[in-house]
Amino acid sequence: MATMVERNGWAPDWATHPGEHLAEYIDARGWSQAEFARLADLTPKLVSEIIHGKNPVTPETAIKLERVLGLRDYIWLGLQRDWDLHQAREKAMEVAPAQKSWLARFPIRELKAQKLLPDTTSHGSLLDALLRLLGVGDLDAYTAKCRGFAVQHRQSQSFNSSPDHVFTWLMLGEQRARAMNLPIFDERKFGKAVHEIRKLTREKPAVFEPAMKHLCREAGVALMFLKPLGQTRLFGSAWWIDGNQRAVIQMSLRMKTNDHFWWTFFHECGHIALHRGKNFADDQNAHGDGPEAEADRWAENMIYGPDALDEILAHPPRSEAAVRRLADDMNLHPGIIVGMLQHYRHVPFQKLNHLKVRFQWADEVT
Repeated sequence: MATMVERNGWAPDWATHPGEHLAEYIDARGWSQAEFARLADLTPKLVSEIIHGKNPVTPETAIKLERVLGLRDYIWLGLQRDWDLHQAREKAMEVAPAQKSWLARFPIRELKAQKLLPDTTSHGSLLDALLRLLGVGDLDAYTAKCRGFAVQHRQSQSFNSSPDHVFTWLMLGEQRARAMNLPIFDERKFGKAVHEIRKLTREKPAVFEPAMKHLCREAGVALMFLKPLGQTRLFGSAWWIDGNQRAVIQMSLRMKTNDHFWWTFFHECGHIALHRGKNFADDQNAHGDGPEAEADRWAENMIYGPDALDEILAHPPRSEAAVRRLADDMNLHPGIIVGMLQHYRHVPFQKLNHLKVRFQWADEVT
C-alpha cells in the first residue's frame, strides 16, 4: 500500500474509507441504514454509497454525522482526506514501461548505497523517492527543470557524462547548499575570500577545507566536495540558486593531486566572478568555449598574479630546485607549479610528480 503523510514521525502505509467507520457506528447502535439516513437527513442511497466507499464524506455530510453520532466533523473529514491521499498514492505507484525506462537512466544502486533512495525493488517506491530527491512532481517536470537549469558543460574528451547523473549530483548539492542558510552573494566579500584562500595552498586539507568553506559561505557561496555519481565525469561545477542571489561551487572527489584540486577551485571561482546567472559543469583539461577561456584566464591571474603566467612560461623552471624557488617566491605549493608546467608541456608528465600532494578524500571511503 501507499505511504501516508508523516505525522509526528509515523508514516502508516494504509488508510480506511470513512464509510467503514460509519458502518461500525450504525451497527453498534443497532440501526438500519435507512433509520440512520432519516436521522441524519441523508438519502439511503448516499449512506449506502459512503459505506461502500463509492462516495466521499463532504463537509456538509460530516456536520450531520457529528450531530447524529457525536464524532467531530473534522475527524470524518480527516479520514476522508487520508483515504483520498492513499488512493492518489496508490495510483502514483503504478509505474508504466516508460517510467521504468526513465528510472534506468539514473544511478539507482549508488543512491541506494548512500541511503538517498529506499532499499527496495519496487519501481513505484523508487520512482516516488527519486522524484522527491530531484524536487519535481513528475517526468515532464523533470525535463522542464533540466531545460531551465541550462548547465554549460566542459567535460572529458575521453569519458562522457550522463546528463541525468550530472543533474542528480547537482541536485544533491542544491540540497546541501540550501541547508547552509547562505547570505546573499557579496562580490566584494567573495573577492577577498578567494585571495585569502589562495594563501592556503601549502596547507593540509584538515586546515584549508574548513577555512575555504567558511570564507565562501560568508560571501554567499556554498562550497562543497561531493562524491561523484556513476557517469558523472566532472571535476567541478559553478552555478546559481535563488534567482542568482546565491552561488554554489560543487567539486567532485576526482581531484587526486593538489594541482588539479586548486586549479579546479579557482577556475570555478572564475565562473562565479565573471558569469553571474550562468551554470557550468567542468572537467579537467577539456576544451571549452569563450566563458571557459575567460574562467581559465581569471584563475591564472588569481593564482600567479595579473599576466605573470606569460612571464613564467617564457622562462619556465625545469628542475626541482627551480620549481621550489618559484613556489617559495609566489607562496604557492610546488605541486601547483609542476601541474602548470606539465599542462603547458614545459615538463614531461612523468617528471617532478613527487612534488605534488595526493589527496585521500574522506567521503570516498564513507
